[in-house]
Amino acid sequence: MKNSGTFGFLVILMIMTSSCGNEPSIQEYYVENLENSNFVALDIPASLLANNQDLDKDQKQTLESIRKVNVLAYPLRDNEEVYQEEKVQLQEILKNDKYQLLMRYGSGFRKAEIYFTGDEDAVDEFILFGFDDSRGVGLARILGEDMQPQGMLNLLRSMEKGDLNLDGIRNIAQIFKGEVEVEIKEEY
Repeated sequence: MKNSGTFGFLVILMIMTSSCGNEPSIQEYYVENLENSNFVALDIPASLLANNQDLDKDQKQTLESIRKVNVLAYPLRDNEEVYQEEKVQLQEILKNDKYQLLMRYGSGFRKAEIYFTGDEDAVDEFILFGFDDSRGVGLARILGEDMQPQGMLNLLRSMEKGDLNLDGIRNIAQIFKGEVEVEIKEEY
């Protein structure tokens, strides 16, 4: 009698454990669509993100905590239905509790959100998710070790203001010129 109770408990435990792991992740989404010709995918090493010479101490420390950036985008061409499906799928994945919202901006037909995984003191991954109903949907996974949310936000603000030398990103954008429009704002 004891054995059947233990067996039943193990079966229930296995079912619960396997069902918890069935939630899709951003990493799975990225890998799943990496070879899809309708997507644009880039793996960018941290060394190409900015010219390290022009950074202050905090910016250097933040940049050095980044290992690489994975970018995946679905440009809106002619297939509005697939675009909407991809956008909704990413929004559903990001509802998972393991993705903690750091910042959200925009509304309506254009929105961007920044999430992170890991501890607030030692972030493993930042996820930038955004869409524009006239251009497409995309995400960037910023992977590193012990990244700090405030440092990352400050680095992103510096990039937006044009305080950083972004020649590395510009060079990458040139590869896709004509196929993907990359916009880097130098001034506001």
